Amino acid sequence: MSNVEEAVSRPRLRAWRRRSPAPGAEALAERAAHGDREAFEQLVHRFQRRIYGFAYRYIRDADEAQDMSQEVFLRLYRKLGRFDPRRPFEPWLWRVAANVCASYLDRRVPRTEVLEAEDQEIGAASAPALLEETRLGAALSRLSPGHRRLLALHYQADMPLAQIADTLGLSQVTVKSRLYRARTQLQQGLSVVPGLEN
Repeated sequence: MSNVEEAVSRPRLRAWRRRSPAPGAEALAERAAHGDREAFEQLVHRFQRRIYGFAYRYIRDADEAQDMSQEVFLRLYRKLGRFDPRRPFEPWLWRVAANVCASYLDRRVPRTEVLEAEDQEIGAASAPALLEETRLGAALSRLSPGHRRLLALHYQADMPLAQIADTLGLSQVTVKSRLYRARTQLQQGLSVVPGLEN
């Protein structure tokens, strides 16, 4: 058998190149802090859906949540120089997100006041029906911003209690207690939502 025949008859084994594992968020943040634009884009890509979901759960308005998620990444970009890469990135990111949403809620005119003013101008629509379309949404909107933030961090961002405690600068016992109160109030709000009864 010639060398050509032998090469054809024998199956060739190729060594597939292994992809290097995706860099961790901490490494990306460190690179982005030193001006690596691609690293920052990877961070945005990795977290943008979760940040948007968090902002939506917290603010309860799709357009405002989109604006807030952009504001979170803008603020993140400005603060990257302060990030300590020896510490976990995600709790720091969620703290930035929570602070952006909380300061936004402090600055904005309460939504019910805006709706009541529109209702007086337009005349026909009821504020509870405009405020929330679902029972869960209505019950969430009646919670304090702090309770909504805890629920969003735990259920939307899927963060464990210890990470929430680190993010918010609270003890784990305090987070557990406040989360319990938030769930209890949410449950009560789901049982009686004015204007949205079955």
